[in-house]
Amino acid sequence: MRFRNLNIGLLVGVVAVILQTTVFDRYVDPFGVAPDFVLLVVVAASYQLSEEAAMLLGFSTGLLTDLLGNTLLGVWALVLTVAGYVTVRIRYRVEGNPFLTLASIFALTIAGELLYAILGTLFGQQVFSDVNAFKKVLLAAVYNLLLAALILPLMARLMQKDPAAGVWA
Repeated sequence: MRFRNLNIGLLVGVVAVILQTTVFDRYVDPFGVAPDFVLLVVVAASYQLSEEAAMLLGFSTGLLTDLLGNTLLGVWALVLTVAGYVTVRIRYRVEGNPFLTLASIFALTIAGELLYAILGTLFGQQVFSDVNAFKKVLLAAVYNLLLAALILPLMARLMQKDPAAGVWA
């Protein structure tokens, strides 16, 4: 495990949580839906990390999101841990193909949002009682897809991925 990359991922993850809970959830929410910036950062960093480091990053940022947000403690921690693990498991299949990388981010955002909604509903948050729940899931995935064009190359450069491999690999 490369601790340098894990430390960079944790630092960027903390910044993402702060941005998510202050800026995105309050001010940047076109059509009433904010992008899931923390999920995007966890997925982008997990493309560069080992399985253990990606799950630690997902759990840490998820727990911090739960503590600073208004959700049940542990729900986002579980969702982001799963997202980090799944990203590591599929990254070799999408490596080097920008279309598949963006499609995986879109699919992982939808899966993460649906897992959050299912867990929230199981623990009494009534997430699915909102008639616009599926609209919110799809819009968050589209926003993450658009933001991924900025975040993926940034994370690759921060974690010093081999420049010859390209920023999408």
